[in-house]
Amino acid sequence: MNIVELRSRGLLDLLDVELAEALARAGRSEDPDIALAIALTSRNVRNGHSCFPIGLRAREIWPREALPEDVLPTPSTWIETLQASALTDSGPLVLDAAGRLYLRRYWELERDIAQQLAVRAGGDPLEFGTGPSLEERLRRLFGGEPESPQAQAARTALEHRVSLLCGGPGTGKTTTVAAVVALLVEDAEARGASTPRIVLLAPTGKAAARLGDAVRRAKTRIDTADHVLAAIPTEASTVQRALGMRREGMRFSRNADRPLEADVIVVDEASMIDLALMRQLLESTKADARLIIVGDPNQLTSVEAGSVLQDLVTASSETWWKDRITLLTKTYRYDETQPLGRLIAAIRSGDANEVEELLERSTEGDLIWSPIDALPGELERAAGRWSETLESADAEEHFRRREQYVVLTPFRRGPTGTLRLGQAIEERLGAPGRTKPAAQPILIEENSSELRVYNGDFAMLRNDGTATAVIQSADGEPRDIAEARLPRYSSAYALSIHKAQGSEFDEVLVVLPEEDAPLLTRELLYTAISRARSRVRIVGPKKVLLSALARRARRDSGLVPAVGHAAPLKPLQSE
Repeated sequence: MNIVELRSRGLLDLLDVELAEALARAGRSEDPDIALAIALTSRNVRNGHSCFPIGLRAREIWPREALPEDVLPTPSTWIETLQASALTDSGPLVLDAAGRLYLRRYWELERDIAQQLAVRAGGDPLEFGTGPSLEERLRRLFGGEPESPQAQAARTALEHRVSLLCGGPGTGKTTTVAAVVALLVEDAEARGASTPRIVLLAPTGKAAARLGDAVRRAKTRIDTADHVLAAIPTEASTVQRALGMRREGMRFSRNADRPLEADVIVVDEASMIDLALMRQLLESTKADARLIIVGDPNQLTSVEAGSVLQDLVTASSETWWKDRITLLTKTYRYDETQPLGRLIAAIRSGDANEVEELLERSTEGDLIWSPIDALPGELERAAGRWSETLESADAEEHFRRREQYVVLTPFRRGPTGTLRLGQAIEERLGAPGRTKPAAQPILIEENSSELRVYNGDFAMLRNDGTATAVIQSADGEPRDIAEARLPRYSSAYALSIHKAQGSEFDEVLVVLPEEDAPLLTRELLYTAISRARSRVRIVGPKKVLLSALARRARRDSGLVPAVGHAAPLKPLQSE
């Protein structure tokens, strides 16, 4: 079946077909199998993959379609055809030894990331005091437990130019990072060196604001001198802003020739970072700087192509790389004996029996599950919570209250999408007897470097006739902007789970659809429910939740083997 027939059945988008036809013309190819391979690779990239494995079967690509297996060429025939094509001979396509077909840009991104990591691993040792003094400092900063996972994570960050610190919510990642920075400041002082320049980064404005707040709280738990605490920054920036992303797209003012002016770079919520942004971050980090990558590999991956954090954790089987990864597993936020803590752990491990038992017993407390027919009542309750939030036009109070409650759903459209749910809540807010809201909650959906407003920022529109919006900036200070100047935004009465990533709320209402869908995965459930600090309410069919639990979010990628092939030239013992 050729690309035109697949397009007519709705199995390929017009964009994929047009790209396939354009590249085929450029390569003077009339082979329909070449065009089909290009279209499927384009489709995969749009869906977040970096490549298209030639061995994929039709039912894996289109699981809901009844298609004959011979709709695709046999893998061996397909690979031979591609190998003979000019398009894979230094052309716009790359076919690797494992049969993964890439648009060349994405193959280069994976290769560049792996090589950047290898170069940093093979460099000269980093300066830091060792011996008894380090153990004493670790004992002081980590509560007398120098062998704890957090203390080991600190050692890893001190020893290596690039390290990964991974764990779920409340596992002490930010406290560990703050302690590492304190150690570096103390050591610089002891050596008579200048205080290291420290930069805190996150992928979205909301995540950056939360990182700054988390570091501010972590500083209160660190046993060190006041001037050392003062050297630890509490203002974070988005990665895009720090790298100088330009309006026209993925172009940056920061690069290898003009790197970030930082000795220590901490980047949080790294599961949201795609291949292109990670490559730019690595390229823009000075050769002698420390890069500490922090995140939760069990969360949803980036919207754009790649699953960088998950892949780098998976690559821990590579001897040279595994010593740079620390996984924190014990949570201090949830009581792991209570329903919410148990549910998060069960979803992370995929324990369907535990999840089902928890749902059946969840009628009160920190976990409440209801079938889909309870949705109208939950929306009325949501309207009541929003009415409390919107009664004040004070910006700081507004944003503080928005962290107390949120409605999350997997979809934007459909009966349980953000648009329909938001409309239902708004209609209830306008019912007779309710006070007119003093503000309207919105979410920014486009970057504007000129206004310092970024995709994912929380904002509000004042209902006082001034046509003014207030942005919750990454630095924590609300800023007024004329509504007419705002980039694209949407109502925020209900948020997609993707948009809520990087945020936390006291209470979360998760609304699931009546029918199962391929988008529903274990990672999506985990991300949604782990947004809750204190309580989660789930509305939707139990069978849909259990089906999602059994489905993993798969991203086709070659980054793991690329890391293995890019091992540093110098042995680890020299570091």
